[in-house]
Amino acid sequence: MLFMDIITWEPKDTAEMLDRFAKWEYPKGLKVISEWEDLTSCRHILIYDAENAEAFAAGTFPWRDICYFDSFPVMESEACMKFMTENKISFNKD
Repeated sequence: MLFMDIITWEPKDTAEMLDRFAKWEYPKGLKVISEWEDLTSCRHILIYDAENAEAFAAGTFPWRDICYFDSFPVMESEACMKFMTENKISFNKD
């Protein structure tokens, strides 16, 4: 399943983040699709495919002491629209 993480940290932890990230290897079961750095703050954006909950945990737990994770399940817009159309899903209250 695809996820988007918005990972933030305190400015005081930037040196520690850089040191850890330089040595970091993503765990088995986590396939990185894309990564970006927010140039205005201490934030990293990550899109990845997690095989299972264990892979998700292995990718986040080692960072919980200095990072905050906002994780969202995501789907490409075109695929989502196709899914909604095929399954007659609507956001209308009617």
